Amino acid sequence: MSRPAAERHAQLLDQIIQPFDLTHDFGRKRAYEAAIEYARQNLVEDPHCNDFLNAAAKRLGFAAVNFDTLESRVKLPRNAWLDVWISDEDDEVAFTGTREGIQYMIDLLTQLRDASDPEQHIHLDQGVLPMTESSANLVLFKEEETWFTGEGDEGEADEYPERDIDPKQIYAIQFIHYPPDDLPISAHRLYRVLKVEPDQGYSASVKEFGGSENRYFRFTFVADNDEKFTYSFHLDDPAVNYFTHREILKLAMRAV
Repeated sequence: MSRPAAERHAQLLDQIIQPFDLTHDFGRKRAYEAAIEYARQNLVEDPHCNDFLNAAAKRLGFAAVNFDTLESRVKLPRNAWLDVWISDEDDEVAFTGTREGIQYMIDLLTQLRDASDPEQHIHLDQGVLPMTESSANLVLFKEEETWFTGEGDEGEADEYPERDIDPKQIYAIQFIHYPPDDLPISAHRLYRVLKVEPDQGYSASVKEFGGSENRYFRFTFVADNDEKFTYSFHLDDPAVNYFTHREILKLAMRAV
């Protein structure tokens, strides 16, 4: 974010939190909720919306709440249609769109390319415009070259920030890219978490990640075969997404 944008957001934050007493947690919580509501009403189409929310969270001492704003910044044009067809036999994927639909995809990908938040990605769901009822779901991510090549510096794990998340609040889990081979699960699908426990280092079922050892937790969830599985994952692994109940409700509201 540019310095002028940062200064503008600081001034906005000063105005928003002025009525609140910041000397106690309740006042700071109300101030942060006011900042979130302001962003929801006025900054959703601002490319630096999440930068504003991060600055507000840091200033008021709360875990940052970010909006999945990429789709909302690009207006869906009339007559925009897209369809993703996956062949069961030929390992072939066909992507089909109207002129307006293809332009919409170009604009979305431009937003994703320029996004500064590494967590940002785009969901285009079956039956939700511009996707057809027969289309497969489509999820778009941006990754560095090392994700494809597997190469990187020895300190590469340090590039992934420590997520500010309370494991006890995790309600659902999602696996990006390639899930563990020994689990009957699918990429991009949400799985309801039944229990989260600290990993004491003895679990044989673990998805390895080069971060801090004390950030591993054991998750119990129901897999695709309707059986319960317990598996350990690292909280900072970018190939795994964690969702609180509140975030799941927000996703459900978007789908209505």
